[in-house]
Amino acid sequence: MIKKLTYFAFITLFSLANLAISEESSANDPVDKNTIVVDYKDIDDAKIWEPKIKRGKARTKVYLDDKLKTKVLRVQSNQDSYYFQKSLSLDLSKIEKVQWQWKVTRHPAGGDVRRGSKDDQAAQILFAFEGRNLISYIWDPTAPKDYVKDASIPFIVSQKVFVIQSGSDKKDLNKWFSITRDVRADYKKLYGKEAPKLAGVAIQINSQHTESFCEAHISPITFIKK
Repeated sequence: MIKKLTYFAFITLFSLANLAISEESSANDPVDKNTIVVDYKDIDDAKIWEPKIKRGKARTKVYLDDKLKTKVLRVQSNQDSYYFQKSLSLDLSKIEKVQWQWKVTRHPAGGDVRRGSKDDQAAQILFAFEGRNLISYIWDPTAPKDYVKDASIPFIVSQKVFVIQSGSDKKDLNKWFSITRDVRADYKKLYGKEAPKLAGVAIQINSQHTESFCEAHISPITFIKK
């Protein structure tokens, strides 16, 4: 997972950046005006999707998936640790739910969010909120679904790591899974208060702890308006 300095950089970027996508912005304006779509067409533009590499190098590719009929992001880690972050500005009281699809072709060997020495996951999506709070949604190879880890750093950032998919069975590899979350409800459950504006999103992968290879594919992230 993200360590101290990168936590701080992550949240600082979303607090200070002036490249935010608002509900009124046309930067990722979808055909359907009832949705806001975060895609990866600008993944190579560091001013829009800022890369943060903790170890190794970023191994990414955007390609057209035949099944989903849309361009998706492939991320790979060969003992690497990195993420890409993008600023947003979304009032979650106007958002009904957020949806995406992901698939894992290989999990980090023995990855387990509950153990620092094994804390690696292929599929991770992080949401940053105004006020220095984070929710990290992960597919963990070992930890059970609905397990929550407090990965906060006092006086710097508060983070809740939320396992929303679990397991590394071969039958689940190379298979797209659809995810739907009420981020506002998740925030209230995890932090005990109403969610402030969403300030950013990040896609992360790491396998440096397990010293293994892993790979995940992530579809565009779609926010459904009320």
